[in-house]
This record gives sequence, structure tokens and C-alpha cells, in this order.
Amino acid sequence: MANIMVTGATGLLGRAVVKQLTAAGHRVIATGFSCAEANIHKLDLTQAIAVEAFIARERPEVIVHCAAERRPDVSEQSPEQALALNLSASQTLAKAAKQHGAWLLYISTDYVFDGTTPPYAEDAAPNPVNFYGESKLQGETCVLNTDSRFAVLRLPILYGEVTQLSESAVLVLINQLLDSRPQRVDAWAIRSPTSTADIAGAIAKLIKRQLHAADVLGIYHFSSPQTMTKYQMLLSLGELLAIDTAHLTPELTPMDSAKRPQNCTLSCGRLAALGIYSELEFSAGLNQALAQSSAALAAVGLKLKE
Repeated sequence: MANIMVTGATGLLGRAVVKQLTAAGHRVIATGFSCAEANIHKLDLTQAIAVEAFIARERPEVIVHCAAERRPDVSEQSPEQALALNLSASQTLAKAAKQHGAWLLYISTDYVFDGTTPPYAEDAAPNPVNFYGESKLQGETCVLNTDSRFAVLRLPILYGEVTQLSESAVLVLINQLLDSRPQRVDAWAIRSPTSTADIAGAIAKLIKRQLHAADVLGIYHFSSPQTMTKYQMLLSLGELLAIDTAHLTPELTPMDSAKRPQNCTLSCGRLAALGIYSELEFSAGLNQALAQSSAALAAVGLKLKE
């Protein structure tokens, strides 16, 4: 068992990682900032001196860096905010991790690719089309340049247990289901919605491998093999929640304000070589996430059908 620090522990992915690692018997040092709560250390990752002092005191053996500015539209409008978390904070963590002998796993995104030639292997050339992808790519480069023994895990769009629907770019779509006015919905961009519980299981396996063999380094991809558009996700949500989707019409051209790649499907060969695969199909994972998010559903007047 190990001392493991998790940044962004109050976020969508961070909560799942903390839950998984705690269940595995590790001592988890969970950190958050804007939503810090009981059992969460309040830590502003943009304050380098505080971060370095925290790591020196807690002495984590592993750092899982989940905290990020993950919203493409916000990143486009406030690039300095995106860089503060996705690059500067990552640089601070990487330097402190190296100084104190910790291994760092940096969580990144499929948006480092331009979406024109999928599927993307781990050694494919990145070419982000928006500032969010660019800021995450800069973070990757900084972490791996700080210590070549560190690792990067790129992920696609996420869903999982939420306290409010807006936490997940998948579950937030429920709001569109509830608005019965005619709507056009993106059927252009192809995504690979992946469960945070599934990802947390993969991260736990990677950490176990690193603790025993110390050979987990460089770039890895993890993703559900299923691909679908936002329109198709809405159809699945409508079926599970017994909500009519007749008011939704597929739109075959881009609709987002910040430019997004069309298809960033990830090839996950390096993890597959370690025996680590996605284990949760979308329908099962979505049903699990909704069942765990009863309070968020109740807040919008919904209950998962029996």
C-alpha cells in the first residue's frame, strides 16, 4: 500500500479515483480547492510555495493529477485561467514530485488531437484545434520534460456519479431532454464516453504496476471502445429515463462555440499490453452512473425508472 495524493479530488474523476484507491487500501491524500470538504485538504495548486510545502510534509509516493480547467469554451475565453491549472500547476507538481521522489500521473485529454485521422495511437502527433487541447498538451510536455519516468493518461469525454448534472458533459445533456422545445443536437462530433469508475479501476491497476515494477512511463490512452455522437447519447439517456426524444433533431455540422475536433477516438495499445482494458459498456455504465446520482436527478425532478 502507498501514500497517494489525488488533486481535483472533489471533481468528477477525482472522486472516483479517491473511492477506488481507498477501497484498495491505500492512504489517499485528497486535495481540492473551490469545493473542499471533510477529508479533503484545501490546496490552491496555483500557489507554488504552498504546493511544495504540502508535498514535503505529506510525502506522497504517487501523485494523480486530476485537477484541470476542462471546459473548452471557458479555456477559449480565459486562456490565462486554463494555463494556470493545466500548465503552471502541473509544472509545480512535477518539480515537487521529482524533488521528493514521488511518481506523477498527469491526466490529459483526447483533445490534444485534431480529429482528422482516428484512431490515435499513443505516439501519434498531437495537433490541438482549441486552446483547451493546447493547454493540456503543454502540461503533458512540461510533466514529461521534468522527469521522463512520469506518465500521462489521455482520456475522452467522461461520465459517472455526479452531485449535479453540470459536472459531466454527458449527464448535463439531460437538461436538453427536459426542454421539450424543438432542438437541433450535434450529430457531427464522434466521442467515446467513458465511465469514471472504469477509469479509476485502470488508474489503480497502473499504480499497482508502478509500485511493483517502476516501469510505467510516458503516454497512455484509456477509452471505452464505443463511439457515439451527442445525439446518440441523448437517445440512450432518453431510453433509460423514459423521456421522449422526438423534439431532438440531429445536426450534421459543428455547433459548439469553441472549435472541437470531429473524431479523436483513442487507440489504447500500451495499456492493453499491460492487460488493462475498458470493462464497462456505455449502457451499463450510464445506468450505474444515474443510479449513483439520484440527488442530482431529483434536483431536476427525475427518478431512474425501475
